[in-house]
Amino acid sequence: MKGEAKQIGEWIVAAQQGDSQAMNRLLEYCRPRVWRYLRIQLGNEEDCEDLTQVVLIRVARALPRTVLEAPFEHWLRRIIINCLCTFCQQKANHSEMLFSDLPDPGWAVVLHQAQYEASLMERLGHRQVEARLHEIIAQVCTGHEQQVIQLCEQDEPMEAIAQTLGMNLNTARSHLRRGRAKVLAHIVQYEPELIGGVETIERAVDRLHCEGRPWEQLTAQELAALRQPGRNQLLLRRACLKIARFLAGCAAFCVRFAAMLMIEAASRQWVGGDFVA
Repeated sequence: MKGEAKQIGEWIVAAQQGDSQAMNRLLEYCRPRVWRYLRIQLGNEEDCEDLTQVVLIRVARALPRTVLEAPFEHWLRRIIINCLCTFCQQKANHSEMLFSDLPDPGWAVVLHQAQYEASLMERLGHRQVEARLHEIIAQVCTGHEQQVIQLCEQDEPMEAIAQTLGMNLNTARSHLRRGRAKVLAHIVQYEPELIGGVETIERAVDRLHCEGRPWEQLTAQELAALRQPGRNQLLLRRACLKIARFLAGCAAFCVRFAAMLMIEAASRQWVGGDFVA
């Protein structure tokens, strides 16, 4: 795996510098991975073949002028999802144009297709957010924090995560809390639309005030940091961890996100700026 990752990294660097042979090798490496992803989403092999070619062309054109701030796989996934969205929008628009021309009862077929496309577009929207989330994790978290969050997302118990990474349980929990706090703080400060916008955050604050336990309540300083994020990241991160579990019911994004970023406060107490068991 390490040798393969090194080889891919070398192809990327060379391709960005104009090496056509390296670009071709990189595209051939990507081709089956792109096709498998599209096959799951579309089901139609002909569409998969066509869209795979579109994705690879987009990669070849974009890579030389792109500074990769996240892993190549994350960047590739975003291109795939963007191409999928464009494809589905075009297909849905085409279906709408034919709708009035179809005789009864053929309209039912198109209606079913339009419903399918709407459902697929919704799923793709969630996948776009998921891809962005992983980019944020790579951007703001340390290596250990990323590893713990990734394993937590896969529903691994904390004891197993600690054993896998060769660290004690408290250290693993600490990495998880810090990583969660950093990701949430980044989203609240820079990309609140990912969790439904400022209104969603305010609803979570209201729910915390009404339903939260005494030790969970926001201090005046934490509330100010949440509403006007600035340089004091410690206060912002504390506030984000306190409202995290109340965000889960406010935004569709958090349905998946909650399992990774919620704090199970039922058996925890807020002491000295952190939750403890």
